[in-house]
Amino acid sequence: MKIIQTTGKIEKGELRAIVPEGLSDGEVDIIIVTENESDQLEKIRQLAQKKGYDSREKILDLIHQVKLEKLEEKGRTQ
Repeated sequence: MKIIQTTGKIEKGELRAIVPEGLSDGEVDIIIVTENESDQLEKIRQLAQKKGYDSREKILDLIHQVKLEKLEEKGRTQ
């Protein structure tokens, strides 16, 4: 697994990004962080608190569980 940070633009639902040379063609996982969508993050935080994820430790544990589930779905766990 290789993690690369770059910037890109979304236009009409399509993402365009420049990636370094040498990467193999194939499917990638993408995380999009936007400057103008901060309300969404606050909504997620409030929903998490309502569901009992009110501490950093609980949130990190949830993230870990989700990552493990994703890996299992892709058949990448031992």
